[in-house]
Amino acid sequence: MPVIRPIDIWFADEVLPHEDRFFAAALRICGAREEAEDLVQEAFARLFTLDGWAAIDNPRAYVIRMLRHIAIERFRRQRIVDFRQLADADHLALADDTPDQHRIIAGRDGLRRVADLIAGLPERCRTVFVRRRIEGESSRAIAQDLGISLSTYEKRLARAIELLSRARLDAEAEPHGAGDAQAQRKR
Repeated sequence: MPVIRPIDIWFADEVLPHEDRFFAAALRICGAREEAEDLVQEAFARLFTLDGWAAIDNPRAYVIRMLRHIAIERFRRQRIVDFRQLADADHLALADDTPDQHRIIAGRDGLRRVADLIAGLPERCRTVFVRRRIEGESSRAIAQDLGISLSTYEKRLARAIELLSRARLDAEAEPHGAGDAQAQRKR
């Protein structure tokens, strides 16, 4: 026993009576009878997949707009590509964007340095920074969980960012190897 859905009733009352107008519009757009019929059928099929079909105020204008958009999609897909040009593509030097071993090592070193800078933050600032910027928790949830005001939370986060920025600038200003020598002296 077939079940008639609300969308079926809406389609029969609001869309189907304008089928001749849709066909005429599709024929003007593409020029061929079979293509026009396909265009209208595709528009009808897409209508049935819409979630917000009940909110369409003017179904006739909406379907005509759909016909135009579907036709544009089809025209874009039908662009002709000259495969002879692609066969001669050996002369193109395509760059490989995968990172080489040096970039991978540099990235790991940079990540380790940032992790060290974060670890060097005062505990209160580090906790707020990690939970907000790394773990992505909401500001309110962090402040509430820590039992602090939103203003205090914001001050701690700002302080953490300031300390990290300064530490990063200081690390970049050091001549290479100076930080290693200081680390050796601490051991």
